[in-house]
Amino acid sequence: MLMQPINSNNALSALHCLYVGGTGSGKTTAVKLLPTTKATDQILFWYPHEDYSGKFKGRTVRRYKSFTKFFKAAIAGRKTQSGFKIALTVPETRENFLRFCEIVKALGDGKYKKQLHVVCEEVPQVTESLGKEKGAYVWLLAVGRKFGIVVHSVGQRVVEMSKTTLSQSIYKWVGMQASIKTPCVWPKNAIFL
Repeated sequence: MLMQPINSNNALSALHCLYVGGTGSGKTTAVKLLPTTKATDQILFWYPHEDYSGKFKGRTVRRYKSFTKFFKAAIAGRKTQSGFKIALTVPETRENFLRFCEIVKALGDGKYKKQLHVVCEEVPQVTESLGKEKGAYVWLLAVGRKFGIVVHSVGQRVVEMSKTTLSQSIYKWVGMQASIKTPCVWPKNAIFL
């Protein structure tokens, strides 16, 4: 049985973020560049495709391919009260994603000095419904705030995200949303970051 989050704190603000955009539109770049996270933050990454290799905001991303090693590294990182960047690379299945979310949940602490940021890439690939999401992921979105958890959900299309993800994400970054019927055309005065 996993540990449980501690010290519920209703005074914490809701800071969950959503990043959506078609392939190549800059979602991962937005996560890396926007001020929604800092180099000094404690961040866990769900990304089986290894886009967060090397550095994130100038800090080395440590990657683990086993849940046990990932969990031990995350616990050790939380004990330091310093910033860290730790990624889990396992097969992209719903079961693995929910197990990852359970680990994040277990590390929640509403009175802890640093909030725990969790970046979940390609969320529609590992969620089941456009309606209300179930399992540990919905717990992170709906209750995690009180335990110092900030969820950064990433996916390609708004319509593929669950209603829970959309409603619980206070901040939203929307990139290119094109289809054959509605191609994306950049205005002449568009500014690219």
